[in-house]
Amino acid sequence: MKDNFCITNEYSIIRKGSFTIETACVMPLILLVLMGLIYLSFFVHNRAWLTAAAYESAVSGSMEGIKKNGEIYDTARMRSEELGSIGFFGAENLGTQTNVGKEVQVTYDLDTISSYGNLSWHLRTEGKSAVINPVKHIRRLRAAQAVLREMGE
Repeated sequence: MKDNFCITNEYSIIRKGSFTIETACVMPLILLVLMGLIYLSFFVHNRAWLTAAAYESAVSGSMEGIKKNGEIYDTARMRSEELGSIGFFGAENLGTQTNVGKEVQVTYDLDTISSYGNLSWHLRTEGKSAVINPVKHIRRLRAAQAVLREMGE
């Protein structure tokens, strides 16, 4: 009488334990890939956030340039420090640098840490924006739009 719980054949006993051994061999690889994807996701998130913050800081400083006593450098620097003060997972040594000339350039440097044998990635993002006068730019766009309308009629 054969029962589902009672296996009398020696070959079936060996075969029944093979799944456990295969799982034990493959599971570290699966966990390594899973943790690698999680760390990569945080790296991509940090990179996207810092790139957007660099551009936003550069545009904030560039729009300050049209004011009579506008402090381009101080505005861009303060905005970059404000946006960079948000905590990033797995990141350390966040630094920001602001350069002002004909264009405003904001640069972030960041080191990401990993639990895999002291591996680290260095992340550097920058955003640039020319010193702009939004009113003048809008007027030029409206003039171009009026010319195009006249040509179409």
